[in-house]
Amino acid sequence: MKIKNKFFINNIEIKKRTCQITDRKFVLDLLKKTLFPYVSKYYTPSVKLFDERFYQDYKERKILLRGTRRIGFFQIKKENQKLIINGLFVSPAYQSKGIGKYLMNYFEEVAKQEKLKIIELQVWDNNPAKYFYKKCGYKIVSRKKHKYTMTKNIN
Repeated sequence: MKIKNKFFINNIEIKKRTCQITDRKFVLDLLKKTLFPYVSKYYTPSVKLFDERFYQDYKERKILLRGTRRIGFFQIKKENQKLIINGLFVSPAYQSKGIGKYLMNYFEEVAKQEKLKIIELQVWDNNPAKYFYKKCGYKIVSRKKHKYTMTKNIN
């Protein structure tokens, strides 16, 4: 899956690069700001579990940059004729600037190029991001414990 290394959103130049081990603190800090508040309603977020997962799959993540400043990251993969979004996180200072919307549209283009029929993601039931995904055309197809699985059919 080829994703452009540079794009412009509302005159903001965003670059992307593969995540490196040195990005661990940035990724963890961003998750603490954007995900842990929702997870902590149900579980105590675990840095140990984060580390196990981070070192296992950090190379699958893409870091978003504005200049040299890291402003977010995402992770996608192909699985069983689906494009799975394993995470899309944008720093609070860069939210509501069109970055997430641009990436969601871009993921659709990737899915079409790869001839995939469905894009799937999971979101915590108490995370307001679910409304953003609904606005992007995603529908809740199942709920397991505290997470919704949402999908969008790609034509």
